[in-house]
Amino acid sequence: MTISLSLANKYRPQTFDQMIGQQHIIGILKAKMQSDRESLQNYLLTGPRGTGKTSSARILAKAINCLNPHEGNPCNACTNCDIINAGTSLDYVEIDAASHTGVDNIREEILDKALYPPTALKKKIYVIDEVHMLSKGAFNSLLKTIEEPKGNVCFILATTEIHKVPDTIISRCQVFNFKKVADEEITSNLIHICEQEGFSYEKEALALIATISDGGVRDSVKYLDQVSILWTITQENVSKFLGISSEASIKEFLQQLKTRNKHQMFTAIDQLTAHGIDLYQFTKQVLGFIDTHFLEDVEFYLQVSEVFGEILRQIRYYPYPALVYKLAMHTYMEPQATVSQQAEISVPKVNVSAPEATISAPEASVSSPETTIPASTTTISEPKTDGTTQDIQDIQTLWNGILSQLSKPTLQSNLKDYVMVERVENDVMHLVVISKIAETLLQNADNKKEIETQLSLARWAPTMIEFVFESKETYFARKLEQ
Repeated sequence: MTISLSLANKYRPQTFDQMIGQQHIIGILKAKMQSDRESLQNYLLTGPRGTGKTSSARILAKAINCLNPHEGNPCNACTNCDIINAGTSLDYVEIDAASHTGVDNIREEILDKALYPPTALKKKIYVIDEVHMLSKGAFNSLLKTIEEPKGNVCFILATTEIHKVPDTIISRCQVFNFKKVADEEITSNLIHICEQEGFSYEKEALALIATISDGGVRDSVKYLDQVSILWTITQENVSKFLGISSEASIKEFLQQLKTRNKHQMFTAIDQLTAHGIDLYQFTKQVLGFIDTHFLEDVEFYLQVSEVFGEILRQIRYYPYPALVYKLAMHTYMEPQATVSQQAEISVPKVNVSAPEATISAPEASVSSPETTIPASTTTISEPKTDGTTQDIQDIQTLWNGILSQLSKPTLQSNLKDYVMVERVENDVMHLVVISKIAETLLQNADNKKEIETQLSLARWAPTMIEFVFESKETYFARKLEQ
């Protein structure tokens, strides 16, 4: 029985020359294999998924052991190349660190066996994929072996998250940074595969596949494999099978958004859903289109990029993505209506600066109908006598309630995600800001005044805010230590 390979496996590169979009790396590796392949070093390959890291590791392993190399490339015909391609050699080991994270796994699979000389190949090769998944103990054990290299053992590490790899490991490897592959190169590769397989295709359809692959060659071939069941690769078939939209559809959608015709926009959203378009993928496509064409209409694209960025943040975790779109479009098209709707449920406006309207005591607020807080307003527990609130959860509830009353959706979303409440003390709410955008928003006098007004009303006492900036890494590291 003949086993049919997927296109991704069938067209996986077998030599350096077949690699796509990584010429800055391939040239160095080929030169190394031609001039000094006997002097083994450890390699760390890093970059986005699907860009050729594991394929390069396999080619490199063959090139090191090949009996008849050609200009730095393995021949793929000698005995050594054959057993590596077949995966039958004990001297060539691939490990997925995601499922072998512990010290025992690394010791059993690699460290103990690395002590012995190769049995068939000239050099032992260990490829550890997604190496950042190893535990701290496993990294320490691996480091000891890498620190004391043997002349017949080579480690090739691959990762998508190099920031999680200890510096001690990185410093002992030659590091190669893989990049996302350009859409044009991916499209050319897809054309080659279609011609080899005898598929009928539209170049525009292949370009669309390249666009949604986001620089990943493996994803692009996988998508082509899905659509190729029809043997005709058209934009219509790509859209139908992959749930993505054409560039013309994106242009039309943005044009409708620009006219602010809510009825047409809601109809367009319903049509996208009816045609099976994945709205999460569609949002990414729109943002990519805006990025490419940004200078063509800076003011409009600047406004709507924020809208689509907020949609992308919410849509992945919401069961009704079309509703997320409609709410976002409604807010963008009718901002005044949205603000007035918020005003109906918000606390009555009080001029805090005017003496007669100053809120100085709970008794005065309760007796005055002008400052009565509606039932919908969020309140918290009474403060302690030392000026601190009783519970950090109460403080967070208070802050969330304040955000819901703010007039600007942009202000709400940024402060919700990037401002952390530390404490309320002596009628001052202390905040930590982990985003420069949120910091800029809080530095705006009007924004600060609006927040303090709502905060004063919710707490029944004049309250100010003070904030400091911390990087995300510093803030969360500090919280973990507490």
